[in-house]
Amino acid sequence: MREGRVRPPDALINVATLNEVLAKRVLLSGEGSWLTLYDRDRIAATTTFRALADSAAIWAGALSEAGVRPGDRVVMVLPTEPAFYEAYWGILLAGAAPVPAYPPVKMSRLDEYRETLARQIANCRAAAMVTNERLLPLVRPAAPVRTPVVIPSGAKSARPLDPVAVSPSALGLLQYTSGSTGSQKGVMLSHGNLVANLRAIGAGAGLGPDDVAVSWLPLYHDMGLIGLMLASVYWGIPLIAASPVDFLRRPSRWLHMISRHGGTVTAGPNFAYNLVARKLKDEEINTLDLRTWRVALCGAEPIHPATVDNFTRRFAPAAFRPETFFPAYGLAENTLAVTFSDLDALPVMTALDSAKLENTDVAERLPVAEGGKLFVSVGRPVPSVEVAIMDSRGGLLPEARRGEVVIRGPSLTAGYFENEEATRETIIDGWLHTGDLGFRLEGLYYICGRKKDMVIKAGRNYFAEDIETAALVVDGVRPGGLCVFSVEDPVRGTEEVVLVAEVREKRSGLEDEIKLAVSDTTGCRPDRVVLVEPRTVPKTSSGKIQRFMAKKWYLDGSLGQRQGERRTTAWWIYLKEMIKDKLGLARSK
Repeated sequence: MREGRVRPPDALINVATLNEVLAKRVLLSGEGSWLTLYDRDRIAATTTFRALADSAAIWAGALSEAGVRPGDRVVMVLPTEPAFYEAYWGILLAGAAPVPAYPPVKMSRLDEYRETLARQIANCRAAAMVTNERLLPLVRPAAPVRTPVVIPSGAKSARPLDPVAVSPSALGLLQYTSGSTGSQKGVMLSHGNLVANLRAIGAGAGLGPDDVAVSWLPLYHDMGLIGLMLASVYWGIPLIAASPVDFLRRPSRWLHMISRHGGTVTAGPNFAYNLVARKLKDEEINTLDLRTWRVALCGAEPIHPATVDNFTRRFAPAAFRPETFFPAYGLAENTLAVTFSDLDALPVMTALDSAKLENTDVAERLPVAEGGKLFVSVGRPVPSVEVAIMDSRGGLLPEARRGEVVIRGPSLTAGYFENEEATRETIIDGWLHTGDLGFRLEGLYYICGRKKDMVIKAGRNYFAEDIETAALVVDGVRPGGLCVFSVEDPVRGTEEVVLVAEVREKRSGLEDEIKLAVSDTTGCRPDRVVLVEPRTVPKTSSGKIQRFMAKKWYLDGSLGQRQGERRTTAWWIYLKEMIKDKLGLARSK
């Protein structure tokens, strides 16, 4: 248990599956308010724990009538709406495993989206698909004709199904990885894995009955799904939720929900904290009251010291306390949480000699004034999770030595669905090899890049993230719109470093400015800088840069062709598909 907050005893300590979690939660808190769901700035739906269980039983009945049996997998393609929460638990109550997939976003990439979804459906051999009426014509072509589809209007008339008893080893979630470093793989998470990590999350964050969770995170991603939705049911705390689309349209909605409902716990990636710190004006900040906020978990992507400083400084007038900022580290293969910062403590940032770290794998302190680079600690392992740093030969490394982060414990996946080769390469002697590089210093862990996300120039290794961060000092370069990779120069027989940068507008000499800024900060001068328009660098559904995809587009000449793509909302895609159907021109791919 972390210092700084005394958490009441875990009332669900003896439950072993998510089905038992819901049943016990109804007994303990049945009439208690659970979900308050926003649609833009108005409350669109509210529900209790008992109402959730009742609706889930009806969905379980509908799935059973559609032919879903215990042990089956059910693909979910739903936005943030009541049907997602009800169907997710309904799949569990039917004894099956949910497989969340993100909904389509861009009309111009609909074919590519359908191909990805079709691969997931085929890989997991889905027994059924759950979607809504609006998305049905968009996603139906991705599933085999024989695959039944259940939609909310069809589920309402079903007879409730008595919950199916499942074992802790039964599959409770098939979470496809984001594909930030390659093709997607289905991470198998058992009921036991999920329950173990939910307990660890509650212990690490000090969750209790006085907490209020707030989320805009997508439900198809583990941070929003497990860390906030499932955790709120396990720990019996109210969940105030909105869609990621509403957050992106007006980021201040996130903080207004915290202020209005007395939110205490929330989570988001680095870019989200950076976004609200930049977007909100002083007069709007002065209308907020953030004094109840105690855990602002930041994870899912590299955490930048400037984000920590800017956010805490900007929201101090709204009573945001610096010790609320809560850097963390996690990944789907360990269900979610791996390390958490200490509660009620300032984020730990340590200045190190980055050149020595890159060249010798030694983490040595060096003041910023003397050229040191700040690294943000992601804290200590959550309860039941064991973390170590390992060298390339499988030996455990001592403190202050950089190597690969490896993990083991009861939250650890058994492997990737029907991918024994990837499982063998990732889980070795009981340790999960994350591919992330990091080190331990005075008991605290730091993440500093990925094994695959390094580029080599003149015999030296450079972290792609360091190069991308260095380019941000140039005026006009968009945060979150930078991507570095290396390509082979067939003439010289060497590797060239390519930096793709989204810019608001192009100006003469901008490429040279970026090269100089990167060279001055990292010592690596990119061979080429490619300027593209905003929102054209490829990202995963969770917002991570897809360097391998950017490289593919660059090499096949299609990166420039994607400039100017506009974002298209699902309802517009739906409308256009319906028009095509009426005209008899719809194509199934």
